[in-house]
Amino acid sequence: MIKRNLKRVAIVGVPFAILCTITYASITSLSHAGESTYAFEHYYDDPSYSGSGSEYDNINKATGDSGVGNSKDEALEVITNHDNVVMDTNPESMTVLVNKELRLPSDYIPGDLVVPDVSFSFSYYDEKKLMRQEAADALEKLFDGGKAQNIILNGVSAYRSYQRQYDIFTDNVKKQGLEHTTKYSATPGYSEHQTGLAIDVSADSVNNRLDETFGDSTEGKWLAENAHLYGFIIRYPEDKTEITGYSYEPWHIRYVGKPLAKYIYENNLCLEEYFNFEPSMDYSDQISYDNLVDYGIDLADVLEPTKAPTRVPTQAPTKEPDKNTEEDKDTEDDTKDTKDDSMKEPTGKPSGGKGDEDTSGETKDANDGDDGNVTPTKPPKGHGSTPSVTPTPTETITPTPDPDEEITPPPSDMTTDEETP
Repeated sequence: MIKRNLKRVAIVGVPFAILCTITYASITSLSHAGESTYAFEHYYDDPSYSGSGSEYDNINKATGDSGVGNSKDEALEVITNHDNVVMDTNPESMTVLVNKELRLPSDYIPGDLVVPDVSFSFSYYDEKKLMRQEAADALEKLFDGGKAQNIILNGVSAYRSYQRQYDIFTDNVKKQGLEHTTKYSATPGYSEHQTGLAIDVSADSVNNRLDETFGDSTEGKWLAENAHLYGFIIRYPEDKTEITGYSYEPWHIRYVGKPLAKYIYENNLCLEEYFNFEPSMDYSDQISYDNLVDYGIDLADVLEPTKAPTRVPTQAPTKEPDKNTEEDKDTEDDTKDTKDDSMKEPTGKPSGGKGDEDTSGETKDANDGDDGNVTPTKPPKGHGSTPSVTPTPTETITPTPDPDEEITPPPSDMTTDEETP
């Protein structure tokens, strides 16, 4: 009986045990396969990966065409040098380089523009509130970080379309002159604002002005020291004008991602230096009225038509006689008229009393010269005098600026978004 039961257990148990073993082996195999797939997806963009996560952590992801800041997991990115960095000219990249020589397509419009939830210096909707999604998220964190330390920043001007930059540039040339304009305002297509990654910021303490006084403010100093912690850089530093082509702009920040922003800040670089970019021209005389058409500018949009000023006669106002003086004058005139009537010639020809006109058409009055403040409507006959004429131009004529003369308006003339690249 016992042997029979053992046989039954063996017949049933052995196949069951074999089945369990096979099932366990299959599950284990699938598990390893899943882990391998995840590892490949996580490290596939590093051809030198050999299976160690610590090796990947120390990779200089700055090299290569993809640029820095495109990966969502920024904690794994560490930049150690910029010796062999490939220049980034992809408009969609977070690290695209745009300057006076590298332009964006005129029809380029970022596809992920949003309005960041931050305070602006104006309340109405305008395209200059827009930024690309990743940059907008980082800006919100930047502003919140400032608030935590009682630093209140305001956005002034972010995205600008190609057409808007065209209008700003041409208007500035007409108002400020070409030399001044090229120091602060980019030609259309060469503006970082078109990327949706740049924004001009200011503060109430400086009336939200965009000038160098912001850099000396508490808010400006905090921004310069902390922007890189949120992925932003001061795009046009004070000592980099020759390579950036623009004067110092403490208000203009550019999103490039945390790793690159940290590297640029710690090494005192500008974006051109990171990409080993060297200007091929002298920016001080890069643009002139002769080559504006090469930058897509219609000369008719920057040159005011010259019109001859029209002359408008200006007459001195005639003083109204005092009422009492007028009454006295009437009495004197009545007496004179009576006297004149008694002295009339037999022919009836008038002797030149009040209101009479001689052959020249001049009005004669013995009392006209009594009041020295009264201006005669016509000059005395034979004096050859003419009315005073003061030329009054009907339109301000903007002269062509002297290339050797620096036109620098006072800070109060700086506007919100019209003076920055």
